[in-house]
Amino acid sequence: MKLYTLENNYLFKKIFSKEGYLKQLLFSFFDIKAKEIEYLNTYLIKTHKEGKVGIVDMLLNVDGEIVILELQNIDRHNFEDRLLFYSSNIITNHCLEEGEDYENLKSIKVYAIINYPLFNSKIKNSVRLKVKNKIFTKKLEYEIFDLTKVNKNNKENKYYELVNLFNTENINELDKTITSDICKKILEEIKRYNLDSKEYKKMEDIERLMMNETEHYDTAYKVGKREGISQGISQGVIQNKKEIAKNMLTENVDVSLISKYTNLSVKEIESLR
Repeated sequence: MKLYTLENNYLFKKIFSKEGYLKQLLFSFFDIKAKEIEYLNTYLIKTHKEGKVGIVDMLLNVDGEIVILELQNIDRHNFEDRLLFYSSNIITNHCLEEGEDYENLKSIKVYAIINYPLFNSKIKNSVRLKVKNKIFTKKLEYEIFDLTKVNKNNKENKYYELVNLFNTENINELDKTITSDICKKILEEIKRYNLDSKEYKKMEDIERLMMNETEHYDTAYKVGKREGISQGISQGVIQNKKEIAKNMLTENVDVSLISKYTNLSVKEIESLR
């Protein structure tokens, strides 16, 4: 059996839905010492009926600041644009009340954990909107943590233990290397989810979907670059996503989560019941 770790999106959301574990993640990867965390609705509201729907992994209020937390395992070749869409939507709906003065506009931070090389060298990358190298606004900031750049054997890094809980194939080795109490608890949670047949099935369905999605995006991107055209999703891929969606409905996976990873609308998913 495959061992699922924190890089599995379903397990990621389950584990970090617990505030103590989330605080550890924010501190280890993004140097944020959070005191109070409020979990907000991750389903992004459409501004009009023809608008695009988005679903973020986590939407949070961290000590009065709006935070998006995203885990991205595959290169969809649109990650930057998607983060901009997410942040713009949330600024509209969460950062300023109707009639409120723009001076009261709340700042927003997007924290992304990626599992593929996006930048050349750095593990942590801070991105702001700029014009001619001058920061355009300090209200919007993207912090991106690149798992692929981390030396998993360097125990001096404060994120060493947590990174290994994302990427490992040997759970028994982790028992020897994980020393902090909170990471030991996270490790026990990972083991519990892998031993629970129903939870394992949900993680497995997400993994299958991501594998199909990886193949589609890689193929589409290469064909698009070579031929200068957009590559549509084949009917076979769509049908496969519908079958996966049905299985996930049977396992009582949240509809918004199914929509996020299948790109099927909530209406389409509900019709599959």
